[in-house]
Amino acid sequence: MNMQFDVIKVSPVSADKIDYTTLIFKVTLPQKVDIDNSKDLWVYLKTLASGGAQKMFIDLRQVTYIDSSGIGVLINTAKLLRKQKGDIVMANVSDDIKSIFKVIRLEEFITIFNTEVEAVKSFSYIR
Repeated sequence: MNMQFDVIKVSPVSADKIDYTTLIFKVTLPQKVDIDNSKDLWVYLKTLASGGAQKMFIDLRQVTYIDSSGIGVLINTAKLLRKQKGDIVMANVSDDIKSIFKVIRLEEFITIFNTEVEAVKSFSYIR
């Protein structure tokens, strides 16, 4: 699976203790998110959340196909992060993928932004 993880620092990080409110974890998904790779994706995202991550930005720039297992991973990640007073957002979603999300009303559960800048700015309310 060709997935990329980045950390966006929103304020200085102390060497003594990790303050997860100062970090946004950016996950760039591969072209296809389906039954073949959604289990791996879930392990990665759950590990980040279980490790303390509170802010997760999912970049769908490369995604041309996502099935119900991939959508389920996104929903379960949102639930897990919200239990920890965090959240998940998405951006760079193609019109084809947006049409799938619209049918299942996913945008009512996970906020979708047009750009990465908007997505990152949205985390300013989480402390």
